[in-house]
Amino acid sequence: MNYHLELKNVRKNFGPTSIIRGANLNIKKGEIHSLIGPNGAGKSTLFNLISGVYKTTSGSIKFNNQNIENLPPYEIYRKGLSRSFQITNIFPKLSVYENIRCGLLWNMHHKYSISKILDNNLKLRESIEKILSQISLTKYAKEAAGLLSYADQRALEIGITIAGGAETILLDEPTAGMSKSETERATKLINDISKNRTLLIVEHDMGVVFDLSDTISVLVYGEIICSDKPENVKNNKIVKEAYLGAFEN
Repeated sequence: MNYHLELKNVRKNFGPTSIIRGANLNIKKGEIHSLIGPNGAGKSTLFNLISGVYKTTSGSIKFNNQNIENLPPYEIYRKGLSRSFQITNIFPKLSVYENIRCGLLWNMHHKYSISKILDNNLKLRESIEKILSQISLTKYAKEAAGLLSYADQRALEIGITIAGGAETILLDEPTAGMSKSETERATKLINDISKNRTLLIVEHDMGVVFDLSDTISVLVYGEIICSDKPENVKNNKIVKEAYLGAFEN
């Protein structure tokens, strides 16, 4: 089977220390796939390898059957794979509207050219308004992005990612630091944007993980010890032992 995103025996060493120890991960097109594991398991490192922030020590990473390991992040992005970070990544002094516009212009390869903006004004405006509606930020369109609440900034970051045209999105702790109501809103947004996209999520909130995921992979000490449907993962004895009862209740 050809997987949408495939990691084979991926290793990452920092000096003499091995952080990722032969990780194997297969992600199908169109699924929501969550990556979980204890603190220090290597989840963020694995995200950094997939998105090109780090170079692999060995092993292969394929996206749409093309090797992407060790490509620079911008090349991976242009192939249709984008990611969010634990720290919100927006343009705080620009308006919410302008943030979305930047993402769309990059996707359209206009590189912020004023003439191109004018040439495609109607189409561009309609696209911006559609995304603002999708992320429920229409009423904040003229507000500086840096003045938004934390939850709204995370929603805006997802909106910028959508605007960039990514078919596959890596979400790093998308609900971290959110209240219960904010988490529920973020979960709904993630579910909404998953249509016609593939999502790989790192998330500590097990409620969010089990509500959203089609498949869950468990990373422990740099190795994937299980990849299965949520219910099977929840009842897996090895996972329970490795995760110290995290799935109880």
